[in-house]
Amino acid sequence: MQPLSAIIAAILALALPLHAATAIRHVEVSFYCFGYAPGVESIQVDNGGKLQAIRLSTANITQPVSLPVTAGKVVILRATGDPATPAASLTIREGIDKALVVLMPAAAGSSEPYRAFAIDYGHAQFPLGTYQLVNVSTHPVRGAIGRSFAEVKPGAIAGLQLQGEPGTTQGVRFEFQEDGKWNRLTETRCAVRRDRRWLVCVYQDPATHRMNLRSIPDRPAVAANTTTSTAATASR
Repeated sequence: MQPLSAIIAAILALALPLHAATAIRHVEVSFYCFGYAPGVESIQVDNGGKLQAIRLSTANITQPVSLPVTAGKVVILRATGDPATPAASLTIREGIDKALVVLMPAAAGSSEPYRAFAIDYGHAQFPLGTYQLVNVSTHPVRGAIGRSFAEVKPGAIAGLQLQGEPGTTQGVRFEFQEDGKWNRLTETRCAVRRDRRWLVCVYQDPATHRMNLRSIPDRPAVAANTTTSTAATASR
Protein backbone atom coordinates (compact mmCIF):
# COMPACT_ATOMS: atom_id res chain seq x y z
CA MET A 1 0.00 0.00 0.00
CA GLN A 2 1.33 3.44 -0.89
CA PRO A 3 2.00 5.87 1.99
CA LEU A 4 -0.59 8.61 2.39
CA SER A 5 1.87 11.37 1.46
CA ALA A 6 2.45 9.70 -1.92
CA ILE A 7 -1.30 9.47 -2.58
CA ILE A 8 -1.85 13.14 -1.70
CA ALA A 9 1.12 14.18 -3.83
CA ALA A 10 -0.33 12.25 -6.77
CA ILE A 11 -3.69 14.00 -6.42
CA LEU A 12 -2.12 17.44 -6.30
CA ALA A 13 0.15 16.63 -9.24
CA LEU A 14 -2.89 16.52 -11.53
CA ALA A 15 -3.42 20.26 -11.03
CA LEU A 16 0.16 21.43 -10.58
CA PRO A 17 3.17 21.81 -12.87
CA LEU A 18 5.67 18.98 -12.63
CA HIS A 19 8.37 21.08 -10.97
CA ALA A 20 5.92 22.33 -8.31
CA ALA A 21 4.39 18.91 -7.57
CA THR A 22 7.73 17.58 -6.36
CA ALA A 23 8.26 20.40 -3.82
CA ILE A 24 7.38 18.69 -0.53
CA ARG A 25 8.23 20.00 2.92
CA HIS A 26 7.04 19.10 6.41
CA VAL A 27 5.34 21.55 8.75
CA GLU A 28 4.50 21.09 12.43
CA VAL A 29 0.71 21.54 12.48
CA SER A 30 -1.85 21.80 15.28
CA PHE A 31 -5.61 21.93 14.67
CA TYR A 32 -8.48 23.88 16.15
CA CYS A 33 -12.11 23.35 15.09
CA PHE A 34 -14.40 26.36 15.44
CA GLY A 35 -17.49 24.24 14.88
CA TYR A 36 -18.18 20.69 13.72
CA ALA A 37 -19.34 19.94 10.19
CA PRO A 38 -22.21 17.43 10.32
CA GLY A 39 -20.85 13.91 10.67
CA VAL A 40 -17.19 14.94 10.46
CA GLU A 41 -15.74 15.26 13.96
CA SER A 42 -12.51 13.38 13.23
CA ILE A 43 -9.92 13.69 10.48
CA GLN A 44 -6.91 11.73 9.26
CA VAL A 45 -3.53 13.12 8.30
CA ASP A 46 -0.16 11.79 7.26
CA ASN A 47 2.01 12.26 10.36
CA GLY A 48 5.59 11.58 9.34
CA GLY A 49 4.56 8.94 6.80
CA LYS A 50 1.99 7.22 9.02
CA LEU A 51 -1.76 7.68 8.85
CA GLN A 52 -2.99 9.25 12.10
CA ALA A 53 -6.54 9.91 13.26
CA ILE A 54 -7.19 13.20 15.05
CA ARG A 55 -10.30 13.93 17.07
CA LEU A 56 -11.22 17.55 16.45
CA SER A 57 -12.23 19.78 19.33
CA THR A 58 -14.08 23.06 19.63
CA ALA A 59 -12.43 23.69 23.02
CA ASN A 60 -8.84 22.49 22.58
CA ILE A 61 -5.88 22.98 20.30
CA THR A 62 -4.54 19.57 19.31
CA GLN A 63 -1.03 18.31 19.82
CA PRO A 64 1.17 18.99 16.75
CA VAL A 65 1.81 16.52 13.96
CA SER A 66 4.35 16.61 11.13
CA LEU A 67 2.30 17.26 8.01
CA PRO A 68 3.59 16.96 4.41
CA VAL A 69 2.98 20.11 2.38
CA THR A 70 3.15 19.65 -1.39
CA ALA A 71 3.91 22.85 -3.30
CA GLY A 72 2.21 24.80 -0.50
CA LYS A 73 -0.95 22.67 -0.62
CA VAL A 74 -2.39 20.47 2.15
CA VAL A 75 -5.20 17.93 1.92
CA ILE A 76 -6.95 16.85 5.14
CA LEU A 77 -8.80 13.55 4.95
CA ARG A 78 -12.00 12.44 6.62
CA ALA A 79 -11.96 9.62 9.17
CA THR A 80 -12.45 7.12 6.33
CA GLY A 81 -9.05 8.05 4.91
CA ASP A 82 -10.45 8.18 1.35
CA PRO A 83 -8.42 10.78 -0.59
CA ALA A 84 -11.26 11.14 -3.10
CA THR A 85 -13.48 12.82 -0.48
CA PRO A 86 -11.25 15.12 1.61
CA ALA A 87 -12.48 16.98 4.68
CA ALA A 88 -10.68 20.19 3.72
CA SER A 89 -7.84 21.59 1.66
CA LEU A 90 -5.74 24.67 2.25
CA THR A 91 -2.48 26.47 1.57
CA ILE A 92 0.40 26.85 4.02
CA ARG A 93 2.70 29.50 2.62
CA GLU A 94 6.46 29.24 2.42
CA GLY A 95 8.34 30.33 5.52
CA ILE A 96 5.87 28.82 8.00
CA ASP A 97 7.46 25.97 9.95
CA LYS A 98 4.78 25.78 12.66
CA ALA A 99 1.13 26.32 11.74
CA LEU A 100 -2.21 26.39 13.48
CA VAL A 101 -4.93 25.18 11.11
CA VAL A 102 -8.40 26.47 11.95
CA LEU A 103 -11.36 24.49 10.63
CA MET A 104 -14.94 25.71 10.39
CA PRO A 105 -18.05 24.32 8.68
CA ALA A 106 -18.33 25.21 5.02
CA ALA A 107 -21.47 26.70 3.54
CA ALA A 108 -24.19 24.33 2.39
CA GLY A 109 -23.43 22.83 -1.01
CA SER A 110 -19.63 23.11 -0.68
CA SER A 111 -17.55 20.27 -2.09
CA GLU A 112 -15.73 19.82 1.25
CA PRO A 113 -17.35 19.86 4.72
CA TYR A 114 -14.79 22.28 6.18
CA ARG A 115 -13.16 25.49 5.10
CA ALA A 116 -9.69 25.83 6.57
CA PHE A 117 -6.87 28.32 6.87
CA ALA A 118 -3.45 28.33 8.51
CA ILE A 119 -1.78 30.98 10.65
CA ASP A 120 1.87 31.20 11.59
CA TYR A 121 2.11 29.49 14.98
CA GLY A 122 5.77 30.29 15.56
CA HIS A 123 6.61 32.48 18.54
CA ALA A 124 8.29 35.10 16.34
CA GLN A 125 4.94 35.99 14.71
CA PHE A 126 2.69 34.92 17.60
CA PRO A 127 4.60 35.66 20.83
CA LEU A 128 3.51 35.01 24.39
CA GLY A 129 1.42 37.77 25.94
CA THR A 130 -0.48 38.51 22.72
CA TYR A 131 -3.93 37.97 21.25
CA GLN A 132 -4.10 37.02 17.57
CA LEU A 133 -7.41 38.39 16.26
CA VAL A 134 -8.61 36.51 13.16
CA ASN A 135 -11.67 37.84 11.33
CA VAL A 136 -13.25 35.24 9.04
CA SER A 137 -16.63 36.99 8.96
CA THR A 138 -17.91 39.40 6.32
CA HIS A 139 -17.98 42.31 8.79
CA PRO A 140 -15.22 44.60 10.09
CA VAL A 141 -14.26 43.72 13.65
CA ARG A 142 -12.47 45.72 16.31
CA GLY A 143 -11.14 44.80 19.72
CA ALA A 144 -9.64 46.59 22.70
CA ILE A 145 -7.78 45.11 25.66
CA GLY A 146 -6.70 47.86 28.03
CA ARG A 147 -4.66 50.29 25.93
CA SER A 148 -4.22 47.85 23.02
CA PHE A 149 -6.56 48.28 20.06
CA ALA A 150 -6.96 46.67 16.64
CA GLU A 151 -9.49 46.96 13.84
CA VAL A 152 -9.57 44.04 11.42
CA LYS A 153 -11.12 43.90 7.96
CA PRO A 154 -12.91 40.74 6.79
CA GLY A 155 -10.38 38.00 6.07
CA ALA A 156 -7.55 39.75 7.91
CA ILE A 157 -5.48 39.09 11.04
CA ALA A 158 -4.10 41.51 13.63
CA GLY A 159 -2.20 41.17 16.89
CA LEU A 160 -3.03 42.72 20.26
CA GLN A 161 -0.03 43.04 22.59
CA LEU A 162 -1.01 43.16 26.25
CA GLN A 163 0.20 46.27 28.08
CA GLY A 164 0.69 46.78 31.80
CA GLU A 165 2.15 44.81 34.69
CA PRO A 166 1.56 41.04 34.89
CA GLY A 167 -1.39 40.21 37.13
CA THR A 168 -3.23 43.49 36.61
CA THR A 169 -6.72 43.30 35.12
CA GLN A 170 -7.88 45.20 32.07
CA GLY A 171 -11.15 45.76 30.26
CA VAL A 172 -11.85 43.72 27.13
CA ARG A 173 -14.36 44.61 24.41
CA PHE A 174 -14.89 43.19 20.92
CA GLU A 175 -17.37 44.57 18.37
CA PHE A 176 -18.45 44.01 14.77
CA GLN A 177 -19.79 46.57 12.33
CA GLU A 178 -23.04 46.17 10.43
CA ASP A 179 -25.00 48.81 8.52
CA GLY A 180 -22.63 51.50 9.77
CA LYS A 181 -23.18 50.59 13.43
CA TRP A 182 -20.80 48.89 15.87
CA ASN A 183 -22.38 45.99 17.78
CA ARG A 184 -21.00 44.30 20.86
CA LEU A 185 -19.68 40.76 20.58
CA THR A 186 -18.38 40.46 24.12
CA GLU A 187 -17.26 42.63 27.03
CA THR A 188 -15.33 41.32 30.03
CA ARG A 189 -12.07 41.71 31.94
CA CYS A 190 -8.82 39.76 31.74
CA ALA A 191 -5.53 39.56 33.62
CA VAL A 192 -2.25 40.49 31.95
CA ARG A 193 -0.28 37.26 31.38
CA ARG A 194 3.13 36.73 29.81
CA ASP A 195 3.08 32.92 29.99
CA ARG A 196 0.46 32.26 27.30
CA ARG A 197 -1.04 33.53 24.07
CA TRP A 198 -4.59 33.55 22.71
CA LEU A 199 -6.25 32.90 19.38
CA VAL A 200 -9.41 35.01 19.00
CA CYS A 201 -11.51 33.96 16.02
CA VAL A 202 -14.60 35.88 14.83
CA TYR A 203 -16.86 33.90 12.54
CA GLN A 204 -20.35 34.24 11.08
CA ASP A 205 -22.37 31.03 11.10
CA PRO A 206 -23.42 30.34 7.49
CA ALA A 207 -26.75 28.81 8.57
CA THR A 208 -27.92 31.20 11.32
CA HIS A 209 -25.89 34.29 10.27
CA ARG A 210 -25.08 34.86 13.94
CA MET A 211 -21.71 36.39 14.75
CA ASN A 212 -19.56 34.24 17.01
CA LEU A 213 -16.33 34.90 18.88
CA ARG A 214 -14.11 32.17 20.27
CA SER A 215 -11.04 32.81 22.46
CA ILE A 216 -8.65 29.88 22.84
CA PRO A 217 -5.65 30.18 25.18
CA ASP A 218 -2.42 28.40 24.36
CA ARG A 219 -0.40 27.55 27.46
CA PRO A 220 3.05 26.16 26.57
CA ALA A 221 3.52 24.48 29.96
CA VAL A 222 0.13 22.72 29.84
CA ALA A 223 -0.81 19.80 27.61
CA ALA A 224 -2.99 20.90 24.70
CA ASN A 225 -5.84 18.63 25.75
CA THR A 226 -6.37 20.83 28.83
CA THR A 227 -6.46 24.06 26.84
CA THR A 228 -10.01 25.40 26.96
CA SER A 229 -11.78 28.18 25.16
CA THR A 230 -14.33 30.85 25.89
CA ALA A 231 -17.04 31.86 23.47
CA ALA A 232 -19.50 34.63 22.77
CA THR A 233 -22.34 34.93 20.30
CA ALA A 234 -24.18 37.96 18.99
CA SER A 235 -27.36 38.18 16.96
CA ARG A 236 -27.34 40.10 13.73
